[in-house]
Amino acid sequence: MPKWAVAAGAVALVVLLVAAGIWATRAESEPAAGPSASATQTSPTRPPTPTPTPTPEIILWAGEVCAARDALIASVVDVAGSLEYDPEDPASIGEQFQQQIPGQLDGVEAAADELGTALGGIPIDYVDAAVAIPVLQERLGALGVAKDEAMGHIDAAQGAGDPVSAGLEWLRAAAAAKSTYDAGVLVKDSLGELVGSADGDIRDAFATSPRCSSVDLG
Repeated sequence: MPKWAVAAGAVALVVLLVAAGIWATRAESEPAAGPSASATQTSPTRPPTPTPTPTPEIILWAGEVCAARDALIASVVDVAGSLEYDPEDPASIGEQFQQQIPGQLDGVEAAADELGTALGGIPIDYVDAAVAIPVLQERLGALGVAKDEAMGHIDAAQGAGDPVSAGLEWLRAAAAAKSTYDAGVLVKDSLGELVGSADGDIRDAFATSPRCSSVDLG
């Protein structure tokens, strides 16, 4: 074989090797084509789901207080609706009270207990700011005393051995039931004082909570 043929073959081999190297380098630098690349390019981007903002603890507390307040006021109003009687006819008071007042006074007691529990659940960071809570709790206690007095007179009237004694106890029960109503009004007023004397966060909590609304005793 002539020497020139060998030399030409060597040159051709070198050219082929260089061309292969250039092709390999270009292939590595280009993005791979195929189904996965196409899917990546065409997939829609979903916006991140926002995390709901939790309701502040003080607003939840205000809502619990307002719900308990409304229940208490409703129970006190029920008592007020049964206070019409003729003091000259004690027997009529007994008939009316035996049917309505005992159950209604029990409702007042349950609602007052619920309100006291709600008030006691105030977040610890706000205890010092709610300066009216002790007054409100004291008036809740007075409401309980008036309720117990009324129930005591009702029990005494039901156990009386003669109509005269029963009539006197029914009159006393009526007066104590009226005192229960008055004590409920004071509790309502104290709730207003709680909002008015508290700092901005507590006032804002009562204003913001959807469970809070104004209720009148009429």
